[in-house]
Amino acid sequence: MHLFTRTVRVKNAASMAAAIRFATEICAYVNKTYHVKMRFGTEVFGHARIAWFMDFDSVDQSLAMNQKMLMDTDYQTLLGKGKDLWVEGSLKARLVRMVP
Repeated sequence: MHLFTRTVRVKNAASMAAAIRFATEICAYVNKTYHVKMRFGTEVFGHARIAWFMDFDSVDQSLAMNQKMLMDTDYQTLLGKGKDLWVEGSLKARLVRMVP
């Protein structure tokens, strides 16, 4: 089992409500389109951040879904709607192999 995480820092506290709405929209689209269970949360302490999470059975499964999403014009358009919410260069993606 692998846990995919993607985090991004929100520009400022005033943008947090819009960032949460955006994260909700991303999860709804991904879950409906790809039949997965993406979820998100907000960082409690420190900088305002949004974090998305999704489980994969394998690295190959993660890579295959990533390829599909790169070619998904509706998803790419949706991502563009949130571009002004984030601190440039703050996006981090990780794939963690979970220990049983």
